Amino acid sequence: MAEERVIAVDLGASSGRVIGVQVRDGVVDIDSLHRFSNGPVLREIGGGSRWCWDFEGILEGVIEGITMVASKGRVDSIAVDSWAVDYGLVDDRGGLVAPVTAYRDERHRPAFERLRREIGDETIYGRTGIQFLPFNTLYQLATDAGEPDRPLERADRMLMIPDLIANRLCGSVCGERTNAGSTQCFDVDRDEWAEDLLARAGIPARIMPPVVAGESAEPLGGLLGSVARRVGLPPGTPVRATAGHDTAAAVAAAPLRGAGDVFISSGTWSLVGFELESPVRTASAMRINATNEPGVFGTTRFLRNVSGLWLLQECRRAWAGAGRDHDWDTLAAMAAAAEPFRTVFDPDDPSLAAPGDMPERIARVVADAGEPSPVDDASMARAILDSVALKTARTIEELGSVAGCDPERIVVVGGGGANLLLDRLISSCTGLPLVTGSTEATALGNAAVQIAAIRGLGNRDSLTDLLPAGIAAAGPDDLPEVRKAAPAALARMSTGQP
Repeated sequence: MAEERVIAVDLGASSGRVIGVQVRDGVVDIDSLHRFSNGPVLREIGGGSRWCWDFEGILEGVIEGITMVASKGRVDSIAVDSWAVDYGLVDDRGGLVAPVTAYRDERHRPAFERLRREIGDETIYGRTGIQFLPFNTLYQLATDAGEPDRPLERADRMLMIPDLIANRLCGSVCGERTNAGSTQCFDVDRDEWAEDLLARAGIPARIMPPVVAGESAEPLGGLLGSVARRVGLPPGTPVRATAGHDTAAAVAAAPLRGAGDVFISSGTWSLVGFELESPVRTASAMRINATNEPGVFGTTRFLRNVSGLWLLQECRRAWAGAGRDHDWDTLAAMAAAAEPFRTVFDPDDPSLAAPGDMPERIARVVADAGEPSPVDDASMARAILDSVALKTARTIEELGSVAGCDPERIVVVGGGGANLLLDRLISSCTGLPLVTGSTEATALGNAAVQIAAIRGLGNRDSLTDLLPAGIAAAGPDDLPEVRKAAPAALARMSTGQP
């Protein structure tokens, strides 16, 4: 049996991970793990403030992690995945021409509204199949096009976050398909950048990189000598594309077994959907704002974003600042003891998208909906988990109806799968059994796609043999009082009435 050891760099919007993964006789082993914190920082730019990423800090965390993993054994290849939509603009020498703006900054909303009005939803969706979100790359680039310092004119290439890291590691200037396809700048039929759409948005097509498939047998390039010396690896160590979009990587690692399986990549966001053979770009799909993101081996992730543990992460940060530093286990116990469905709200309310005083923001949303206000941290945590579970249930129902899929089972991967209360709430609200895959599914998917490329494997099913099966975690009757009350609670969230 072939044996490979690869490094998977997995960058999330709150933390980064660099993981050594080895496959022996069909068993996957994580033999080393380096974590570092990440998050948007507020910077003064052009007389105003903007949420940005500390890219050089992220890169340093990546280098430290590769160094640590490399010290424990040989490395056959390295690849990077990250959250979607954000990018860096680089000049012809690879230097950033502008700060890397974070998607949670709200500067792009005017472009979002303007382009939908000028170009039309039907045209944009018909070409790209991507859901309308104000922070999509299309609207961020259109915003850059109007900046006084003209960053697009000064840029040689637009590189998504994984591609930008790869550029620093091996000099590559390519884009990876699963990430390119999520930008709302990519023509899903022609499998290329939608240049006419870009032109109407004021975005020069020359800055868009050539696109490669994440499972391509050819690496992006070899580790640069200067980087190789820092990390202790041979120059030329292959750097691969993998599934650069973190959701694509997570779903690649999900133990899906049939058309009735629903995946949830659960973390800061919950990405909820079905893996299909082709996109669904009907009027109904556009009406429910479903997205069609390219997956590995020609698959499509038909999904919607649901706000996940972001709300609880931000509340936890606010509570810690006030001297109430609850760890995750304590929060889970507090929420489990609180009254179910006392307070429900739309977790995707736009006012909850940016960092800030989340408990106060949720309190305003709850008041506007006519719901009872949470009275303490426990009831706030329970309101968040109840509301995320209810929104997830609605999303599964709507996606299944539009795609013609009959949901039979839920498969949760990612860190959110470790939240047993949320798993049980989702199972009870949907009436479906729920299994969990790895909490490190994104990194495992990254690694599995690398190994598939090294071995020359050519289809989606080939990943299944590389990865562990799911573990039964929750059943629809685990919380009978929740299952009974869920329909009425969902109706309350729909109408905003107590």
